[in-house]
Amino acid sequence: MTSWVKAGLIGGAVLSALYLLNELSNYVSPGGSAALACCCGVLVAYLLACGGTGALAAHWLPAPRDAGTAAGRGAMAGGLAGLIGGVVNSVVLLFQSATVDTAQMVSQLPTETLDALKQLGITTEVIESSSGIVGGLIGGSCCCAVGVIVALALGAIGGAIWAAVRPSE
Repeated sequence: MTSWVKAGLIGGAVLSALYLLNELSNYVSPGGSAALACCCGVLVAYLLACGGTGALAAHWLPAPRDAGTAAGRGAMAGGLAGLIGGVVNSVVLLFQSATVDTAQMVSQLPTETLDALKQLGITTEVIESSSGIVGGLIGGSCCCAVGVIVALALGAIGGAIWAAVRPSE
């Protein structure tokens, strides 16, 4: 197994755990400040994990390391990690969207919010029709795609920085 695949698998496991931690925090304290704090902490950890995945892939390159090769391997490792984490996140979003009662959720929105949404052309029927399994699948896929792109970029940055800092170790 190549070094970038090993680093990508490790990074994917870390990102999957971060996504699951973020979702569990919503159940522990729904809508509370603890959930927001955990979400922000998970975001910072996500950014560090993607860069760290690239750095790990660069670390496992044979010395001497050049920044270009390390950035490429870091990008591949970050992309793999982002894909693994994104698939796990998509499955969680799909499960959540299949089990949520959208009509009950919409009925709990304040009337001011519903009026503002209606002015934008978003009715309760639109909200209810865009949720469910199809909405979860579309949302999960979009999040996964964006996550892979971000992880690619951060993995490349992490790999290049590691190679620049420790080229011969």
